[in-house]
Amino acid sequence: MRDGIFISYAHADRAWLAQLQQVLQALPGAVRISAWDDTRLAPGSRWQGEIKEALDTAAAAVLLLSPAFFASEFIAAHELPEVLAAAAKGEVVILPLVLAPCAHAAVTSTWQSVHDPAAPLEALDEAGRDRAWQRLLASLNDVAAVIGDEAHIGAEVIRLGNDIAASADVAHVLDKMARAKVDPAFDSDEAKRENTMVFLEGQRCQAMATRLMEEMKRPDLSPFRSKAVVRILEQVSRDEELALRRATELTQEFANQAMAMLQQAKGPAAGGQ
Repeated sequence: MRDGIFISYAHADRAWLAQLQQVLQALPGAVRISAWDDTRLAPGSRWQGEIKEALDTAAAAVLLLSPAFFASEFIAAHELPEVLAAAAKGEVVILPLVLAPCAHAAVTSTWQSVHDPAAPLEALDEAGRDRAWQRLLASLNDVAAVIGDEAHIGAEVIRLGNDIAASADVAHVLDKMARAKVDPAFDSDEAKRENTMVFLEGQRCQAMATRLMEEMKRPDLSPFRSKAVVRILEQVSRDEELALRRATELTQEFANQAMAMLQQAKGPAAGGQ
């Protein structure tokens, strides 16, 4: 589910990003809020996770193409492959802007540029650049026009799920679950590993439910975020029910095994009398 705008650019082109950010102020508020670039990363934030989240929830990707863009190892390894793969599946609309002469054909040979790539933005006069910006806004408005409520809710489910997974209590349980899955101490006793995992799954559900109830109390909760809270709570409830059912089954299996062992132990003694 996608409802955002992802902006991919090289840091050497920050001046162009600043112009783009000003242009985006002309978009409707709901669309403008969902536009994302890495200047939104706060100090101490989980920056790789936030970039991945922005990529996963983007309905449009604005690419500021330049020599620096194509020279960026991070863009080449992470952002561009993700964007191109999503566009190939019809999930993302790619909107390239050619800032300066560069190997733009790597993108524009497949995806139509917002303007004539033979006339980079740096070579255009003010009127020419304004026409390019207006074409970009028109394209973004077209993308926004087909984004329905379900896409907004689905995107919020992704964002909220990531926020919850990163919260201290939930992250602590997830870390314990990850370690239990590969703990060599359980290699000779998979039943014990499963018991531990079921117990931790219950803890995960409780921690998530607590975090979601706190989220529901926020005074600034948007309608889409509120619906995302409800959907994740419903899933957590189903997960908790499954964990409880499995815990009951494991308890019964243990009781049956204990009873069988007891009967085995009694058998020879009874025969000797």
